[in-house]
Amino acid sequence: MGGITSILYGVADFLGGEASRRVNAATVVVWSGTFSFPLLLVVAFVVGGEASSADYLIGFGGGICGAVGLVMLFTGLARGRAATVAPLAAALGAMVPVVVAVISGDRPSLLAWAGVAIAVPAIVLSAWTDDEAGPAGSGLVYGAAAGLGFGGFFAIIGLTGPDSGILPLVTARGGLVVVLVALAGAGVWKLQAFSTTPKAIILGNGALDVSANITLIFALRAGSFALGAVAASMYPAVTVILAKLVNAESLRPRQVVGISLTLVALALIALS
Repeated sequence: MGGITSILYGVADFLGGEASRRVNAATVVVWSGTFSFPLLLVVAFVVGGEASSADYLIGFGGGICGAVGLVMLFTGLARGRAATVAPLAAALGAMVPVVVAVISGDRPSLLAWAGVAIAVPAIVLSAWTDDEAGPAGSGLVYGAAAGLGFGGFFAIIGLTGPDSGILPLVTARGGLVVVLVALAGAGVWKLQAFSTTPKAIILGNGALDVSANITLIFALRAGSFALGAVAASMYPAVTVILAKLVNAESLRPRQVVGISLTLVALALIALS
């Protein structure tokens, strides 16, 4: 299930990147989140579940962490430190829930740990770009903050009760949109009207992101929390492959190595 989550996140990120070439990233995130919210509501109540008030609060907290991750990621990328921001955010986003899982008593097999050990460099290499502009050191700060935000979302959403279905994702999505709209209202970001956006791409991004979140919550509950989180974090490889296939972008040798290691890591995790 974690592998499916990575595919969905990877395609969603690719569409988000395509949309961000035409309008600013904040606009993409806010409109994507807004229009995907009704879809999430329908699916959540069809799937059903018995969510407590604690589950909803946990979901809201996870959504805030995800929003912080997005803010830090986009701010870092906008300041020209993609070579540092993207791989660090992806790697920390994978490692934070692993640490939380181990502290909580999760004990994957040796074969699974081998997959985790391979997954970390795989994620870094897949996400690594050649953009080195911007002030030295700023990429580390934004990348670390983004990674902690994304990792926090994974770790927190996994604390929801198994009987709650995907209902906590409703408040998680609400928390994300509320934070981003509040930042726009404070003048941190400038939002553009939906009529000026690439509507089909943004709607596709939102639908895929919601789908990824749904498969994520089931992956985290299905077995090892740590392994589910790591498998779900390998989305950079999918985004890079799509960029190659759709936009004919050249793959750096390190990205080829990263994609290859991703496949090995997923195989080891699946076999464990």
